[in-house]
Amino acid sequence: MIVLAIDTCFNRCAACLYDSAAGIMLAEEAQIMERGHAEALAPLVQRVIKNQRLDRIAVTTGPGTFTGLRIGLSFARALGLAKSIPVIGLDTLHAVALTHRGVTVAHHAGKSGFVYVLRADASADIELLKHEDMDQTELRGTAAASGDLPNLAALARFAAAQPLPAHMPSPVYLREADAKPQAAPGMTRAAALEDLPQLAALHSASFPHGWNVADMESMLVIPGTQAFVVELADKVIGMVIVRAIAGEAEILTICVAPAFRHKGIGRKLMQAVAVLPFDKIFLEVAHTNEAARALYKAHGFVETGLRKAYYSDGADAVLMTRALT
Repeated sequence: MIVLAIDTCFNRCAACLYDSAAGIMLAEEAQIMERGHAEALAPLVQRVIKNQRLDRIAVTTGPGTFTGLRIGLSFARALGLAKSIPVIGLDTLHAVALTHRGVTVAHHAGKSGFVYVLRADASADIELLKHEDMDQTELRGTAAASGDLPNLAALARFAAAQPLPAHMPSPVYLREADAKPQAAPGMTRAAALEDLPQLAALHSASFPHGWNVADMESMLVIPGTQAFVVELADKVIGMVIVRAIAGEAEILTICVAPAFRHKGIGRKLMQAVAVLPFDKIFLEVAHTNEAARALYKAHGFVETGLRKAYYSDGADAVLMTRALT
């Protein structure tokens, strides 16, 4: 089994390709960084996997830096959907424990004064303790004391041995994020099924014949389909839905809440699409929608065709294409 393992939860962006049958690492790359994971991850993974087939994806799910873990997890989920392969998640403390048997694993939660602890001699649950409540003798003997990060080969071996998951992995948050949603343009993340009511409401507010919840759900469960949203204060204010087939993808819809247009939301959605591992991406846009056409052109799309009277109001559809690799 060929497994791609990904970790972005702490101060690095890392991936490896592991052959579990042969027990060997096929490729690996890691970059130490405090920020910039979103820009670095896709090209790094592309270099690691090259043209190799994948049977499974493993990814760390946190705790870790709030933005880093979301980027790695969202990317793994999107790639798994695009390639129709299972995605196995494991929290970072258990991932470190894979190569530190019988040792307490701990990580400081930034400057919060909290410590995440996985005890070697207790249950498998992660504890969240105040630093002053942690036995300092024990803390000095933990894996965290030497700055250990998850071993990706061990994570890949673990993933290869797991049964097929019933669901995509979710992030592990043991406390509220330090970073709260700020003013527009908001935060970009992968959409989840619980977002369906908001997605349907946003689509209906954006188009004359918007999709309802059932329409959205039937679309998102199709293999290869993935969605990204921009949210502000827990409200979805923009979304894009993409479907991938054989290394190419099509933007099925993109929309921004009326009150947040012309504030960079569309640009953030296009940036989320641009890092996906596709050779080409296609879209259709109304000939009369000059603002949308300008947005797409700004992100490298070129007009490649025209469909006469394609939309229900009689407007022509402009076909646009961008090569991503």
